[in-house]
Amino acid sequence: LEAASGEPTWSTPIQADSNDLESLVQMASQAKVVVACAGPYAQYGEKVMAACILAGTHYVDVTGEVDWVNIMSKRYNNAAKERGVSIVSFCGYDSVPMDLSAYLAADALRKSGDSASIIETFATSHTKGGGGVPTGTINTVLRMVNNIRYKFSFGLLGTAPSKIVRVGPEHNGLVTGGTPLLTPRVKKLTARDGKYNGATYRSELPEKYVYSSPHFMAGINMPIVHATAEKMNFSNFQYHERSLSGGRRAWENADGSVLTGYLIPSIMRYLTYLAAAPFVMTPFFERLVWFFVKRANSEGKDERDEVGHNMVQRLMNHGETTGYVGVKGYGKGKKGSFASTNFECDFDAGIGFTMLSALAIAGCLTKKAVSKGENGFQTPVCAVGGETLRSALSDAGVRVSVEVRKSASSARSSL
Repeated sequence: LEAASGEPTWSTPIQADSNDLESLVQMASQAKVVVACAGPYAQYGEKVMAACILAGTHYVDVTGEVDWVNIMSKRYNNAAKERGVSIVSFCGYDSVPMDLSAYLAADALRKSGDSASIIETFATSHTKGGGGVPTGTINTVLRMVNNIRYKFSFGLLGTAPSKIVRVGPEHNGLVTGGTPLLTPRVKKLTARDGKYNGATYRSELPEKYVYSSPHFMAGINMPIVHATAEKMNFSNFQYHERSLSGGRRAWENADGSVLTGYLIPSIMRYLTYLAAAPFVMTPFFERLVWFFVKRANSEGKDERDEVGHNMVQRLMNHGETTGYVGVKGYGKGKKGSFASTNFECDFDAGIGFTMLSALAIAGCLTKKAVSKGENGFQTPVCAVGGETLRSALSDAGVRVSVEVRKSASSARSSL
């Protein structure tokens, strides 16, 4: 709503129940885009998605539940396209920084007359404190851990995973069925690159030889990167997603030593896995996780401003910085060209950047027409376009750049 002066004004909040499809349709009918933030989405998300399709309203969420989204795509992609609605998941830290970085590198190489053969992204982040770990994300992870525990203990430990049940006849004639977001080719490429990415290795791309570890979100982001590449008709490139610690100075301080950068971290990592594995198989694991999450989320809450607002409140009310998200990307072309990308944001990955990104994408979708026979389930980059997304994030303060050079010795050109 707008006042006579043209300034936006608050209206009465729209209330809906995630278990009441009718109330969700009434909610969605009053909006151009719905941003769904309540997870785990396998538990709370399907009716919100179905309501948006019924109402002809675009949908955005911040889930990282790849299997759930793929099931939803096979269930509702035809309906979303029939009604011209965009259904866009993975709009937060998983998977926008990495997917956009990979897209920009591949696109820069293509524009230079080359095509990507290998793309690597290196992620780093830092949280100032005060709620950097969303509880919905933790619940999602713990559900996955429980399913693994149940499977590998032959049902003796944990509880059986709940099945994703179709919403039912209250869909009011909503067409069901459709193609998956992750095609068989995308799954094949993801499995191939996942095996390689899981091994500790030294980056061979040109900027700097560094040793690194797999990014903890790689299992979520890798299929999204390949789904975008397939939709955008990029060549079959390998994709690796790595992690560096150290926040803003992570790349500057990245270790190139075989001993400290490779051998010692590898040994420590596998010893940690061996020590943690038996504990993960017990219910005490959940208690430990919640202990550390609560401690992490309480950091900074005593740093109150003059009106008593903690870090999260200052983020939500005033947009104050809560940390740092950085991704450096490198791409190597089949003809020898190199592309590099840089992505930086002054908000934590868990809440700050995730909400900034989701709202930026939602803002782009408010300008996108609801077109019968089009749209459907898409990755964020495909839904709004890579350059449009880059521009929207830049307007929100995210620093994104890409450069390409014809060879290792030639000067760079900025795109």
